[in-house]
Amino acid sequence: MNKNPKVILYIAMSLDGYIARRDGSVDWLDKFNSSGEDYGYYEFFDSIETVLMGSSTYRQILDFGEFPYKGKNCFVFSSKNKKAKHVEFINADVRQFLQNLKVKENEKIWLVGGANLANQFIKHNLIDEYILFTMPVLLGSGIKLFDKTNQELPLLLKKTETFKSGVIESHYQSAK
Repeated sequence: MNKNPKVILYIAMSLDGYIARRDGSVDWLDKFNSSGEDYGYYEFFDSIETVLMGSSTYRQILDFGEFPYKGKNCFVFSSKNKKAKHVEFINADVRQFLQNLKVKENEKIWLVGGANLANQFIKHNLIDEYILFTMPVLLGSGIKLFDKTNQELPLLLKKTETFKSGVIESHYQSAK
């Protein structure tokens, strides 16, 4: 990687480790999004320059209405070469992509999701910080955040915070 960019996985998951329902829906997060708490999102969003996501996450974001990451460098990992406003599609290994990415000194990169892309980064120990929001709900099934085939990675706890809604933020730093 050039100029030491910092890759941050900033994501919400259910207490039982799911980030979405089986169909990819995240409607279960709506009650938390409308709680009036911002969970530090706006401060985090203002601190990042680049956004990475998988194609399923991108398609889901398009259903939200206006594209939420305007003004950020936005890359979508996809095996299909497409063209779209506001994003660049990438068909490359995550290590190769990061090595070739032109970034500013100490740039922060938000790994939005989904699970498949996050696990590709985990496989190669490319995530510098994990900011996980555990939502007080058990989904029972869906798309798990962490793959069972991941290697063991030691993490250092930076902070935890609890919110009135019952959400717990756990912020870890890679020990690499």
